[in-house]
Amino acid sequence: MRASSSRGSVTAELVLTLPAVILIMIIAIAAMSLQSTKLQLINVAAMVASAVARGEPAELIDQLVATAGEQVQFELEELEDSICVKLSVAAPIAGFEIGFLELVEKQCARAAGQ
Repeated sequence: MRASSSRGSVTAELVLTLPAVILIMIIAIAAMSLQSTKLQLINVAAMVASAVARGEPAELIDQLVATAGEQVQFELEELEDSICVKLSVAAPIAGFEIGFLELVEKQCARAAGQ
């Protein structure tokens, strides 16, 4: 009798803890996805800032921005001796469109000939 009652309590504990474990895994995966998107924005913003500072054609700049995704917004800021590029995107939270988190990255490069 004792063996079957303890087996039932283990099953009950598993049923209670399994949803929490799954939720923690979903949150961790969502955080890694957001971090991956942020790293991609950093990389693309740096490449775009360097390309603009070198005076590359607009078609190349557009292609570089497009590598970050379709929903990326692009802003260019010219300072005294450098060019700054700001990329932003609304990333879905946990891969679902229940909410969005805006990721923004700004990178600068020294202007050519300065």
